[in-house]
Amino acid sequence: MIKIKADACTGCGGCIDLCPSIAINMVNNKAVIDADLCTECKMCVKVCPVNIPCEQ
Repeated sequence: MIKIKADACTGCGGCIDLCPSIAINMVNNKAVIDADLCTECKMCVKVCPVNIPCEQ
């Protein structure tokens, strides 16, 4: 499953715009992935300006 390091997220929203599964939402200005919707396509990893999404 892909998770986002909330402490490093800048809240740019780039991952939300590119997520084909609509699995990412903003919570308190941080991106949060809904594990039930995520297909692990890793588009969020590719677009993240600080490369913070990571597999866990």
